[in-house]
Amino acid sequence: MFKLKPCPFCGGEARGWCRSATITQADEIDYNGYVSCTKCPAKMRSTYQHVLGPEAIADAARNWNARGAVTPPAT
Repeated sequence: MFKLKPCPFCGGEARGWCRSATITQADEIDYNGYVSCTKCPAKMRSTYQHVLGPEAIADAARNWNARGAVTPPAT
């Protein structure tokens, strides 16, 4: 399992989850993985649909953790 970075917008805890997306012509279920913040509406999706749910969550976790640093506006 991946250690998720905190939310770049509010610092909230991130959680990974997946859901079935489509049923292919071969009657396989494809999954989309997501990582979302528990405090605000920030969410990141997996790059591709995956046959296994844990692969989809891992893909979304890599995307979440690889995001660019957010620089607060100058005041």
